[in-house]
Amino acid sequence: MPPPTVPLLVALALLAPTSATGAASGTSAATSPAARASCIADPPRSEHAFTGTVASTSADGRVAQVRTDDGRDVQVVGSPTPRPSTATSVDRSYTTGTRYEFHPLTPASPYEDNICTATHEVAAAPATPPEPPATTVPTGAFVTALVALGVVALVGTAAAFLVPSRRRRNRRRRRRA
Repeated sequence: MPPPTVPLLVALALLAPTSATGAASGTSAATSPAARASCIADPPRSEHAFTGTVASTSADGRVAQVRTDDGRDVQVVGSPTPRPSTATSVDRSYTTGTRYEFHPLTPASPYEDNICTATHEVAAAPATPPEPPATTVPTGAFVTALVALGVVALVGTAAAFLVPSRRRRNRRRRRRA
């Protein structure tokens, strides 16, 4: 009995990786950090966490100059060997203009980071903080309200005195007639 024949392309397709980071999906391992290192599924949050926007990068995007949301300029190094043309399995690269929540391993700049930390992209910070709602009445409105209240009080007082006096006058006229 002859051996079963399987077309070469079908055999290669069965042997090719089928994960989202593998070759069958059309992405390279260089663009997917998860494919390059074994990290714990839920990385711990850093005691030294901060948010900021990457102003510039060097060393193939692995060293970032960051402007923190509280106004400091710091450096974040996303590789144990941040030299150009070198790479490790835990390198993290940053994108200029992107805002991140950093969870570095060290407490001060230059902060050490890698793809196994909880560092992640976050939405851009608001351009200006929203103004608090007005809690005071403008002076002009206050004066207008006082004048209106005075007019109402004056009209009410006048009406209280004029209405009874007209009734008295009308009663007197009826009695005389």
